[in-house]
Amino acid sequence: MANADPPLRWRARSLPRHGYTVDECEDAWAADPVAGRFAVADGATESAFAGLWARLLVEGFVASPPPPDRWDWLDGPRLRWSEEVMGLELPWYGEMKRDEGAYATLLGLDVRPPTPDRPGLWRATAVGDCCLIRVRKGRYVRAFPLNRSSDFGNTPRLIGSWDETPPQAEYTSGALLPGDRLFLMTDALAQWFLQSHEQGGRPWEAAIEVLTGAGEVEAFAAWVENLRAGEGLRDDDVTLLLVEPDAGPGE
Repeated sequence: MANADPPLRWRARSLPRHGYTVDECEDAWAADPVAGRFAVADGATESAFAGLWARLLVEGFVASPPPPDRWDWLDGPRLRWSEEVMGLELPWYGEMKRDEGAYATLLGLDVRPPTPDRPGLWRATAVGDCCLIRVRKGRYVRAFPLNRSSDFGNTPRLIGSWDETPPQAEYTSGALLPGDRLFLMTDALAQWFLQSHEQGGRPWEAAIEVLTGAGEVEAFAAWVENLRAGEGLRDDDVTLLLVEPDAGPGE
């Protein structure tokens, strides 16, 4: 995890479910701030090698983000997933799960930062219930692809490691201005985030603090565990990625 040189700043953190190790986390994120490409994914726990599949998806999106109607970049992650898992010796039930493939949700973001001559632009691609939440100068603006906490369910759209049909994706875009913050997050945190906002809270303030303050690794973990213990956050893997244009000198 690192900062981009201007004109984009970013931070990212993940935390596995309570009692699980980092290696068992089935969330993934990837970032290329120079190219302005970011992604988060959430592997479906009931599928085989879902964490690996989530990681390959975000890496593939960031390396080769698709035009709105093209998904041929998935060929690379699907081939890599097959190469990594098909040679493994597994018990019979593990082989059955592997043959069914892995599944994950995905949220990808392309960003063109603003300049003194023109506003910036962002474009988001979503399959499933990872969410983008946009805040401008401390005020909530919008969420995508879900915009209410009640919209979350148990059967989100997924991308499969064997499925060759194009994913059922959703797209949106908008202007990126100084003072904007774009939060990418996996479903459990996104649902809590929207619920907190609906109840009059300003959850982005705490999120910014734990991502940008001193000791952010420990602060993020403590924040998530506190939310799980008493503020309604489901015990699931959690990923949060923040992207914002650099304010520039004197701003």
